[in-house]
Amino acid sequence: MKNKRLFGISMVTALGGLNYGYEQGAYGQCLIMPSFKAHGAFDRIVNDASYKGWTVAILGLGGWVGALINGYCCDRFSRRWSIFGGALICLVGAILTAAAENAQMIFAGRFFIGLAVGSLSTAVPMYNSEISPAEVRGTMVGTWQLSVTLGIMISFFVGFGTNYISDTNSVAWRLPLAIQCVPAIGLAIGALFIPYSPRWLLKNDRDQEALQVLARVRNKSVDDEVVRLEFLEIKADALFEKETAAEKFPQYVDKPFMMQLAQVKALFTTWPMFRRTAITCLMMFFQQMSGIDAIVFYAPIIFQGLSLGGTAVALLASGVVGISMFLATFPSLFIVDKLGRRPLLIVGGLGMCVSLIIVGAITARFQHDWDKHVAGAWTSAVFIWLYIAHFGYSWGPVSWIVISELMPMSARAAGTALGASANWMTNFCVSLMVPPMLEKITYGTYLFFLAFMLLGVAYATWLLPETRNVSLEAMDRVFKSSDATRDAAVMQRIVSRLQAEYKGELTPKGSFDKGKTEKVEQV
Repeated sequence: MKNKRLFGISMVTALGGLNYGYEQGAYGQCLIMPSFKAHGAFDRIVNDASYKGWTVAILGLGGWVGALINGYCCDRFSRRWSIFGGALICLVGAILTAAAENAQMIFAGRFFIGLAVGSLSTAVPMYNSEISPAEVRGTMVGTWQLSVTLGIMISFFVGFGTNYISDTNSVAWRLPLAIQCVPAIGLAIGALFIPYSPRWLLKNDRDQEALQVLARVRNKSVDDEVVRLEFLEIKADALFEKETAAEKFPQYVDKPFMMQLAQVKALFTTWPMFRRTAITCLMMFFQQMSGIDAIVFYAPIIFQGLSLGGTAVALLASGVVGISMFLATFPSLFIVDKLGRRPLLIVGGLGMCVSLIIVGAITARFQHDWDKHVAGAWTSAVFIWLYIAHFGYSWGPVSWIVISELMPMSARAAGTALGASANWMTNFCVSLMVPPMLEKITYGTYLFFLAFMLLGVAYATWLLPETRNVSLEAMDRVFKSSDATRDAAVMQRIVSRLQAEYKGELTPKGSFDKGKTEKVEQV
């Protein structure tokens, strides 16, 4: 990246994704370590499948809460301080889990971690999209998914390594949980040095500061014409968001939390908007009901159940899960805008279905005698890795792209937040029910997720509209609504007003002097 300052910012915010990914994989490693099982205070976690599920699922519940309150926090305190707060809360959770002496500390720590990563999962991509220029925005936002998969991969191999420390000393499982503090501390420190989002500054009438930040992150002068044009584009978007909200809900102009609730409620008030909302939430529902987090969270337990060769081999096989997801995510960055969203979802979904069928069939045939069918066990492992790879280039990154493209501008923030909360709530339910399923219905677990993945493919084939290169007005025609068309008219009025304002026809608010505004002819 030519812009070193922007690259530095992306490296700081990537720590949020790294943190999120690491949290996903770290705890599952500890659950099968002999040193963790030897700790008497955790006997119920080790031996009670339902209780074990609760200790894993509590992270998803915290994530749901974090995603719900994140919109308010980002608007009230800024994206930057929301990221900083998320890092600190994650640090508290990591300390609690690493120092845990009882199950209650595990529960509390993982809830705090979930609260933090639920907030970061929307705050970081939002900040990246607002700080980056259009030509690299996709790459900047894509660093989130890449850093998440990198964090998952690192967590698996850290667990593999620390398992060799001891079969009885708690350092073996405490160390990987303590390492969660490293990206959290790095993110907290980094957040002190990254700038505010120009969009947030403009929404809070800090125009001059927004212009200076924009010029600085673009490595250009405040007098640069390109910087000024981008400034006016962002200002138009910020004014649009503020004015449309005030027009729809004037009673909540000075009540930001109530405003957010009203915007979410508005998603269900008309049939066309309800359809958009339903398709958005179904996207995140099917992403989680594919079983992906069941595999990521419980990979060590699944591989240990295949009798591949002890704890160390199970942890190593889990590491390959991380590698598969990390490597498979790269192609999606280059092909999603060429092939489209629906083809990737359909092909990836079918690949996941085939993998689940094969793993389920092999497990049904040999689950009571894996020691005599080593080839079958390793074949199952290979298709679990392929399942992960198919998810990595399709339902993983594409789902988040689609939900941001389905909504008109006036409902995008609320719609995306609702979709994220749906993702976390489904995550919670899946994490909770998987351990009892693996214990009681064994291979039926894979068939259960297969059924939902087939429904997901059907959804992508017949219900989901293609959003690649589709204008908001064209999306209106798909849903038989006029939301985007009305939004476009409002935006045009704002643009015309800004053009007049910064040509001297209206009095500017102090961001430019009259002599310099002659360069800006169009937004």
